[in-house]
Amino acid sequence: MPDMQRSESPGRRDDSPARADERNAVRDELEGRLVRSGVLLSGSETDEQIVAIADAVEAFEAARSAAGGDSMINTPESSQPEDPHYVLPRRSDDESVEQYVIRVRDAAEGI
Repeated sequence: MPDMQRSESPGRRDDSPARADERNAVRDELEGRLVRSGVLLSGSETDEQIVAIADAVEAFEAARSAAGGDSMINTPESSQPEDPHYVLPRRSDDESVEQYVIRVRDAAEGI
């Protein structure tokens, strides 16, 4: 995985080294979940963008679950998903975070 842009914004009141370490640990966890879900990350996403993607993916997964979709069968790697609508949309190489978040949220609403 490429080097990730870390949160080190000067001027924040909570910019202690311990808070920065905590933010980076949370970011690492979110990135790991996203990658395991099949989300393409470029490595240039900001902390806020990672959170936005994670929130959209979580909303999609909740909608799929509420509709009875199986998260193990309906993955981007599935050759035969039970319903293509239950598969998290893939992010294209040139797709901005904002475009992808909108697409994932639209897909969640379409389930």
